[in-house]
Amino acid sequence: MSVADVISGGGLGRRLRWMDALRNPLGTACHHAYGSPVLAVVYHAVCDTVPDHLKHIYRPRTPKEFTEDLDFLLKHFEPTDLPTVTGSAMGGPEIRRPSLLVTFDDGMREVAEVAMPILRRKGIRPALYLNLNFLDNGTLFYRHKASLLAERLSRLAEADPRRAVCAATLARAGAVAANPATGVMKVSWHQRAVLDEIATVLEFDTAGFLATQRPYLTRDEITNLMAEGVSIGAHGFDHPNHRLLTPEQRREEVTGSVAGIRELFGPGCGSFAFPYSDEGLHDSLFTDLYGGGVDLTFGTSWPRRGGPQRRIQRICFENGPAAAKQQLVKRLLRGGAGNIKRALAG
Repeated sequence: MSVADVISGGGLGRRLRWMDALRNPLGTACHHAYGSPVLAVVYHAVCDTVPDHLKHIYRPRTPKEFTEDLDFLLKHFEPTDLPTVTGSAMGGPEIRRPSLLVTFDDGMREVAEVAMPILRRKGIRPALYLNLNFLDNGTLFYRHKASLLAERLSRLAEADPRRAVCAATLARAGAVAANPATGVMKVSWHQRAVLDEIATVLEFDTAGFLATQRPYLTRDEITNLMAEGVSIGAHGFDHPNHRLLTPEQRREEVTGSVAGIRELFGPGCGSFAFPYSDEGLHDSLFTDLYGGGVDLTFGTSWPRRGGPQRRIQRICFENGPAAAKQQLVKRLLRGGAGNIKRALAG
């Protein structure tokens, strides 16, 4: 019996054989921990020099690190694509072997300029999850704006009166911190208007930044990527935390953005990736979404055993400089040890 047979045969705890596990221990472990042969990973940008609008949010992978991530993952997983995963999740042909799905959120231009040449060489067709409001650099993501403002605040002299003005503005919004550069990163989606006040004090030109730096992909660029086999999905309108939305806002953010992405890029663009996480969201939401035209959804929390196959969880490797191998093994040991132990015990 091959690993593929084990994965496809059901009753994994009863049928797993140690020889099969030894052939691809990581692929087998991930399958048992995640309840799926598909390992979905998520990135945002790949770059050697971190731009200021990302600097205070997360640490993007460098091209070298990204290449090393993929080299490691491809030793244990076969590359797949979103149409294949979608078809399988919706009752089509079953994915039998440990497989890798690479995704990117937010529609950053570094995906086309830096990541895609690497992905082409590896034979990987990624999926991009786009925010409708950011397309064509129409709006600046509030977290990107906060990072830009944090960088400016960090460069102000202690005696600069603008620091005190910004600190007072942030305090009124409840974003209290030891310094305004830290405080501005605490501003939530609901409070994002505060960032405009800070931008005025610091004389930061949002429209000018979008026009000159162009942090996001354009529709034409996305269409060109689709011609290469890149898949597209929705990531909402402007990236709110869904746990802070009302049920009505949540449904509109998902179904409205999926409808908008489909209208722009075609009927096959029917999946949705939750910003931040889908953790804590009620099961009834997913029942409504899947019954209302959403093909499948992605989150970034630990998967629930026995949950719907159309609700898929991803791993993000932008949590520091550690290699993908270290991050993946640590995550498996922390969150999936119980499932793996039960499976191997038979």
